[in-house]
Amino acid sequence: MKRATVTRVLMIVAKVALSALLMAYLFRRIPLAAVVDLLRHARGQWLLAAAMLLLASNVLGSFQWHRLLDAVGIRIPFWKTCAYYHVGLFFNNFLPANIGGDIARVMDAGRHGPTRATAFSTVLMDRLIGTVALAGLALLTTLPAVDRFHLTLVYGALAGFFALSVLLLWAVFHPRLLPAVERALSRVGLGMLKPHLDELAARLQGFREQRRLMLELSLVATVTQVSRIFVHVLVARALSLTIALPYFFLFVPLLAVIVSLPISLNGIGVREGAGIVLFGLVGVSRAQAFSLQFTTYLVAVAISLIGGVIALLRLPMRRTESRSPRRMC
Repeated sequence: MKRATVTRVLMIVAKVALSALLMAYLFRRIPLAAVVDLLRHARGQWLLAAAMLLLASNVLGSFQWHRLLDAVGIRIPFWKTCAYYHVGLFFNNFLPANIGGDIARVMDAGRHGPTRATAFSTVLMDRLIGTVALAGLALLTTLPAVDRFHLTLVYGALAGFFALSVLLLWAVFHPRLLPAVERALSRVGLGMLKPHLDELAARLQGFREQRRLMLELSLVATVTQVSRIFVHVLVARALSLTIALPYFFLFVPLLAVIVSLPISLNGIGVREGAGIVLFGLVGVSRAQAFSLQFTTYLVAVAISLIGGVIALLRLPMRRTESRSPRRMC
């Protein structure tokens, strides 16, 4: 087994272990009877509203990616972009590696473009724009909580994350940094894309020349993140939790940044633990904070099942196509 494969497997095992340990720890510290009672009396109409809002935010995310695809000449119907986007969400939620959904999107979009490197450039830009928007929003909304809740150290780390995300966005536009990008891709199991990186650099350079598009998509990404704050608000309403609206703006973007760190299995355990700590600062009980975060995650998983259904329904067609000669990419 190659060293890169062994490293990737060990990283996955470490993430699974961390999530399992965190959940075991939380279950020992939380009155599970209270959690069960909250979930049992959850109001379905508010959960449905949360699911519909999350679906709408995913459609908005699909639009962001669709614009990037169009910018590099991959022109497919918007409904197909939405389908590919949700398939990616499904794989992100149900595969142990967080990049599984991104690879699925590259493979799907690459079928309609000149090369897979072209499709990869759009997924990379989509990720980076979303990360910068999320980090920037968190940096702004968490600022009022720094002094009141003594989050100076956390805010410093958040500022560092934002600076790193901006640096990464800047770096992809500079061909001189291509060797460093190649090394980074190899470490996360994407070394097979190395032969296409010269074209990738050219595609990314093309994005740099479309500043207006980048600004528009940054706004779209910010609106997407704000809508996901309100998903938490609706889930809280479903669980009959009384939490003031400003606290969601203070804590949810920060939670999203924490969960985006690739240290656990899809954020399981980290999401709930961080939620207990942050919402506990404003008097929310452990059972309530755990239920809020875990239920919101379940809503996201339920919506991502749309992508699973799409992937399942298209299997016969893909099998037929696999028997025919493949187009060179």
